[in-house]
Amino acid sequence: MHVIRVLIEGMGEHVIAGEAADYAQFRASIQKISEALMAEIEPKDLLAHADSALRALDEHNRRTFRQQALHSTELQNMVTMLTSTIGAVSEAGEDNISRLSEIESRVARASELDDVRLIKSRLSDCLADIRSEAERQRKDNQSTIAQLNQGLDAARRRSSDVFETPSQDPVTGLALRPAAETALANAGQAGVSTYAAVLVLDRLQAVNLKFGREVGDEVLREFARTMRKKLSPGDQLFRWNGPALLALLPRPNSIEHVRSEVARIVDTKLQHTIETASRSIMIPTAARWAVFPMMAAPRLLYQRIDTFSAGPNARD
Repeated sequence: MHVIRVLIEGMGEHVIAGEAADYAQFRASIQKISEALMAEIEPKDLLAHADSALRALDEHNRRTFRQQALHSTELQNMVTMLTSTIGAVSEAGEDNISRLSEIESRVARASELDDVRLIKSRLSDCLADIRSEAERQRKDNQSTIAQLNQGLDAARRRSSDVFETPSQDPVTGLALRPAAETALANAGQAGVSTYAAVLVLDRLQAVNLKFGREVGDEVLREFARTMRKKLSPGDQLFRWNGPALLALLPRPNSIEHVRSEVARIVDTKLQHTIETASRSIMIPTAARWAVFPMMAAPRLLYQRIDTFSAGPNARD
């Protein structure tokens, strides 16, 4: 039953978000199913709940894929309109007009990311030739071409935003792992004495299962807020993954001194109180931690951090 709840809650957590209203509806359905699995349940009811979870996932994916397809189609139509207009109003020459027509037909058929990148490259080359031709002919339509090119650039930026990865963790507000890896690599090359402190909040998954993910997020958010207050102004704090945070500590001290400092910060007893309909529940929180020096090969450091975060290792 524990494994089934973890899988169902994982479906709710890791699905593509899509539209906010659809995502909220899907999360509510998954949460309702997860809560129903907490009580004693018959096998036939368990199968019914599993079937409900799969139907909810299928319906959400269909709505999300439909929305993405509509968004992609609108962008393709916009690029098609721009290429057609550029060819109509500019003195581009017969060769460039033919190239624009070919690009326009390719846009209508593009379905893969590689197709879009190829079209972007060909369109960029074609537009460069058009600008050169227009300059040579010294026509009065220079301002019109510039405006249309700006619209085309805006369409490409909007297309890129569809696949953009969020830069901040929505739960803690901290920068995510890619930013942490970049900061670690830069610190290793800078030659300044810097240490990486890994802070792993214990039993977060158990809190999620017992009280719900919203409560688990509150506990993690409060833990991150507390750690951020206790760190020095020049320190950086990131959300590494799951219950693990990463603090980047520039220190001229020895690693033993830094470990003592981190121990004083983390070993303070923390607790989080939640209010239910009948009573207040106090949830104690504790964290495992480790301190690592910078390494010449950043990937080795990432592996050590991941290894520590994944299991209940002793403090290093």
